Amino acid sequence: MQISKRLASVHPDKLLGTLQSHIDAGHQQSALQAIPDLQLSHPQFHNELEQIKSKLSGSLLDTVKVINPQQAEVFRCVNCGGGLAKQSRDTVHVICHYCGCDAQHPASDRELQRWNKSLDLEANFTIGDFFTYQGVQWQAIGVQLFSGRVREYDSEDGWETNYSRYTNWWMLNENREIAWLVDDGSRRYWAEKYLPQSPRVPDSDDRSYEHGQWELEFAAGEFSYQPGFKEKHTSVEDKKSRRLATPNNDTDSAESKQRYYTSVSSQLDHNGEVREIEFIKSRMIPHKEMLAGLGKNTALGDRSRWKNTMRILMLALPLLAASAFMVNGGGEKITRTVALAKNDKQVEMLQFNADEPGQLIKLRGSVSGVQNNSWFGVEVILANSDNEEVYSKYLEFWRESGVDSDGAWSEAKLSFSWFVRIDEPDTYQVLIDGDEQSTSATADFHLHMEPNKTSLTPFIIAGFFSLFLIFMSRSKMGSVSAAASSIALKLNQRYSRKDNKTPA
Repeated sequence: MQISKRLASVHPDKLLGTLQSHIDAGHQQSALQAIPDLQLSHPQFHNELEQIKSKLSGSLLDTVKVINPQQAEVFRCVNCGGGLAKQSRDTVHVICHYCGCDAQHPASDRELQRWNKSLDLEANFTIGDFFTYQGVQWQAIGVQLFSGRVREYDSEDGWETNYSRYTNWWMLNENREIAWLVDDGSRRYWAEKYLPQSPRVPDSDDRSYEHGQWELEFAAGEFSYQPGFKEKHTSVEDKKSRRLATPNNDTDSAESKQRYYTSVSSQLDHNGEVREIEFIKSRMIPHKEMLAGLGKNTALGDRSRWKNTMRILMLALPLLAASAFMVNGGGEKITRTVALAKNDKQVEMLQFNADEPGQLIKLRGSVSGVQNNSWFGVEVILANSDNEEVYSKYLEFWRESGVDSDGAWSEAKLSFSWFVRIDEPDTYQVLIDGDEQSTSATADFHLHMEPNKTSLTPFIIAGFFSLFLIFMSRSKMGSVSAAASSIALKLNQRYSRKDNKTPA
């Protein structure tokens, strides 16, 4: 956040002390960026702020980062005194990223009002920062923010127009070559000029291209031309990436195997006529490569760890399913049906052998033939070979119906499922008793038994937990990658000298 915003609510008596505390905390660049705004809102401190600005500009001049000290020119902005660099021999214009003015010529009132925003120097990526691309170190020397509309053809809906924005970072290497690092909000691209074998500008109705109309919102840093506020650009970009023909038709070179998006960018003059045309080739930069280029080793490690975690969890799901199948395997399934009266006692349903202690058996009891608005009780008894009762469970089945203000209704409970653990190997029999208090005289009782069964609830919970962790892993991996590799331009509102309003 810009320091001028933090100081907006500070009492004037504490302004200078609070500003100095930010400087002492290491925010010299942002403090220098805030001083022009503070001088407007607190003219009584103009001289004191001017002295602070002079000290800051002198100290920051020595800390300006340049990619090649032998060829760069380090100087102060003529308006605010901020430390700047002119690094490219092709530079025509330098816009100060502290005050937004022509950095080499005294600013007019119109110049002061032109860029009513300032670059957030505390952002993750800003002017002067370095980026390594394919083993070559590049430095951000300028930045532009474009907004506009993109028109593209959809096979179902026809031509569609959408609003869009993108950040265009001007990059320079030690060989004084220029390239661009582009962020469209969700993806990042490395862009360079190139000359196609058959240069042409696609027609405006060509469906294989995206057609953009752009307006320059903000610029700071150094450029090979003089940017104009609200200047117009048009673009025609190929929707698909493809391999480009090399000058010597070398099909084995790394360049020939790389796929690029191609586009044509046209800069317009005040009359809307084309002033300059450039052919651009661009390559999308994956998250991992972007993080490595920015030197974000910690974020890169976090992304790798979350990715490995997700792989392990995705492997765990089929293992859980296999474990559940293996645990529940084996044993003969038995189903019996008995016509039971409410006063029947010790009716044998089935016998089975338990060969191992701790064996789990799944039982399911159900009835049919229960009369309406009545109930039927059944007690299930498990007896060993000595006819000793080792387990019992009472089941109450019922069926009800009627008519109320909402109309006819009916409810019933006609089945139960449960597990029984066998502690001792033996031959067991399942006996049933009818409850003589039952209001239904008879019912058909069905018993289904599955040996070697266990509850699937732990496996289901583990499966849902694994799915949750997979979702969290994907979300975390995506957020780490996107946040760490985002280089979208960070802007802060500034004062306007025309209306002298405070920042939003």
